[in-house]
Amino acid sequence: MDSFNDFFQKTVYFGAGLAAYMVETVEHLDENFASLQVEVQQTIDDLIERGEQVVSQTTQPSDRVSAQVAPLHRRLVLLLNGNEALARHLIEQACEQHPERALVWVYEKVIYDLERDRGL
Repeated sequence: MDSFNDFFQKTVYFGAGLAAYMVETVEHLDENFASLQVEVQQTIDDLIERGEQVVSQTTQPSDRVSAQVAPLHRRLVLLLNGNEALARHLIEQACEQHPERALVWVYEKVIYDLERDRGL
């Protein structure tokens, strides 16, 4: 009979220990879940920011130009040793000086002026 009481007592202790363990685990799950939510939200925000950067880089005015202007833009950037910012600046400046002219004309003018000044 002692072995049965001992078995029963150990079973009760086991159950109480299991219940205590489950309570602790659930409490830690709440903490872990809260930190996981923060990490997931931070990751989502980072991915959104990266996406915005990628989209803004691929939708710069230089990338949205028409099929006629795209080769001219590449040629201008090549003349400027890859300086995209300077190319945009020169085009903007020429557009301000000649607002009545088409964008193709403006690119051709800027390229012509650069080549002329460099003796090309």
